[in-house]
Amino acid sequence: MNSKSIKTGSIQKITFLLILFYISISCTGDNHQYRLIHNNDGTDALGNLWFHKRPLTVADLNAYVDMTANSQVTTYMMCSGSDFFYYRSKYGRLFCDDLNGTLTCGKDTAAYRNFRKYYQNFLNLEKEGTDLIAASLNRAKKNGMEAFITYRMNDLHFNDTTTHCPIVYTDFWYQHPEFWLNDATPGWNASRALDFAHQEVRDRKLAVISEQLEKYDMIDGFDLDFMRFIVYFKLGEGRKNAPLMTQLVKDIRAKVDSVSAKRGKKIILSARVPITVEDCLNKGLDVQEWIRLGLIDFVSIGVHWLGDPSLPVAKFRKDLGKVNIPIYASIDDGGYRPRETFSHGMFRGMASHILAQGADGIYLFNQYYSEYNSTYNGQLHLEKGDQVCRVMAPQLLQELGKLETLQNRNKIYCLCDSSGQYGIKPVSPLPLEVTENKTGKADIYIGDDPQKTIPQEVILFFRLNKSPEFEVLVNGTKISAEKPEYVSLYDRARGLAGQEREYAFPVPAACMKQGYNTVTFKAKGITTFKVKRLEIALKYGDPKTHGYF
Repeated sequence: MNSKSIKTGSIQKITFLLILFYISISCTGDNHQYRLIHNNDGTDALGNLWFHKRPLTVADLNAYVDMTANSQVTTYMMCSGSDFFYYRSKYGRLFCDDLNGTLTCGKDTAAYRNFRKYYQNFLNLEKEGTDLIAASLNRAKKNGMEAFITYRMNDLHFNDTTTHCPIVYTDFWYQHPEFWLNDATPGWNASRALDFAHQEVRDRKLAVISEQLEKYDMIDGFDLDFMRFIVYFKLGEGRKNAPLMTQLVKDIRAKVDSVSAKRGKKIILSARVPITVEDCLNKGLDVQEWIRLGLIDFVSIGVHWLGDPSLPVAKFRKDLGKVNIPIYASIDDGGYRPRETFSHGMFRGMASHILAQGADGIYLFNQYYSEYNSTYNGQLHLEKGDQVCRVMAPQLLQELGKLETLQNRNKIYCLCDSSGQYGIKPVSPLPLEVTENKTGKADIYIGDDPQKTIPQEVILFFRLNKSPEFEVLVNGTKISAEKPEYVSLYDRARGLAGQEREYAFPVPAACMKQGYNTVTFKAKGITTFKVKRLEIALKYGDPKTHGYF
């Protein structure tokens, strides 16, 4: 073979490989890849909250990541801090850098000392030659997990000038009040959210995201977290401004593809968005158009903080139309109400609900283990009665990701009580009004098949706004044997207010089914009441062996 033939063959081979690469990065779906995603918000790691707030070291960060390794977790996401930078950026100060004591928290010296520890921990990592993001994601890669940066598109945690604590203000935000939303209607701190109707705001976000894409070469993906916080435009102006956000995502996609080409590997671009297609559009996020244009590789649906234990995964997929893209759903650290945390059984019920409704996997948001590690020294803390655990623990990572590992595990399925945030209302029939002339019906989804994996006991829990005379049926079967002692035993009385009352009724397993189960309430006599919560517990065995509720 002559040299000309060899040269021609080499060129053809290189051309073929380049074609394959560009085909790979232009493909939007990734064959509905299963994932269990673990999102770390960064501040708990930078503050070393899992390890008694001691001075942070790379060894501690390794331990953070290692607690999720050798589990079902496939994907480790580290938050980059939004505009609260966890790395040295040309676009602003490090998180809690006090500029040599020139920035404080006024008279609140305790807050100032606490915040400054975050900056000191950054310096500790820098002395070891790294930063929070690099150390965490490199460790994730070493443990065989995908490594993602997750970027909070409009974080509002410290957007409140009335705190007089500029050590935690971000430079761009504080220096440009003309870009503030000035509309408090959406929710907490919304009036001082950055308004994405301004080109300068969108340009700023693109620049920061581009910097992070260029800086961290270990990443497999970049996640756009629109749920932190789901405020981008003034109330009612989301739909008309949706093209602006679509163009921003286009520009981000172009940057992702450019960096992918340089590195010779595909970088995935994902987005976390509200729970319905309509809510997305109302907030200015035209997810259907993003997918049609091939701008994102997968989407996760979720809430802001207060949990929604019955995310409408099947409805979201149906409303998207015929698209070939993985859909995940997030389980958040919040509960029905602030600090009324979910229990282990509820986590299992939520995971089973999500997976049985056809999600490609689960996105765990803010799964903090500080209480488990620092308060209880790696032990499970049980509520009174020893049936329920409300302390998030890494053991759950061994079972939440798959229906097979959730099978025969104790769980609680729940309907959301319709506590919404930032104008996002959960898809829930509750609160349910019942009168003497109006029967109330609510469908609650069960991921298990109780006819195949028969539970030892099924318990219906519900909360009414008062104590009326009523009748309750499950799938047409009248339920009458009340067990009031179960309310305390299973820790279901949390958050009771006013005249509210919690009830517990055992239900024959034979009347339960996989999928939606209809619970019917009928009033006796002349009365009106509301059903505010509805839960079904499936007990497969002793919580010590089958999981705490």
